[in-house]
Amino acid sequence: MLNHRKSTAGGHVYFSRPQLVTVTVLFCIASVVIFFLGILIGQSIEERKILQRQEEVAKVPVDSKAKKDDDLTFYDTLTKPEPPSEAKPAPKAATPPPQPPWAVQIAAHRTRATADRMAAELRKRGHRAYVTSGELSGRKFYRVRVGRYGTRREALAALQRLKTENYKNAMITRNQ
Repeated sequence: MLNHRKSTAGGHVYFSRPQLVTVTVLFCIASVVIFFLGILIGQSIEERKILQRQEEVAKVPVDSKAKKDDDLTFYDTLTKPEPPSEAKPAPKAATPPPQPPWAVQIAAHRTRATADRMAAELRKRGHRAYVTSGELSGRKFYRVRVGRYGTRREALAALQRLKTENYKNAMITRNQ
């Protein structure tokens, strides 16, 4: 055993295999013990901090004239009829019928004239084409759209028909 502990000029120490295993096992045990002690100490420190922070519970003065919790008035409040009001509510203004939410957008152009020409060409082919405007990144665009469809499925069918007519970039969009 003494032969294994010889040091060389470089200061190296050599261990036998059983000694190396023993040192490794002792290192692992020490690491686990230190880890769990750290957890326990950390918890006790936090508990002390929490106890120091706790303030005395504020006492709320009790009003002896206030209603007791047993007196429930919620149901009574809900079942009371509303008093008739003097002023009658104004009749609602006639709202325009809602616009169907789906359309097929064929293209978007920067000039109104180009968009109008494309919409006119689509109308000649039998489509209900129209032009809307919108802004994107501060620029105004004129969108050429076809139809006003109540469901996405109807718009998808129209999109398929338009793609067969060489409008490859057409897409389904929501009306706004």
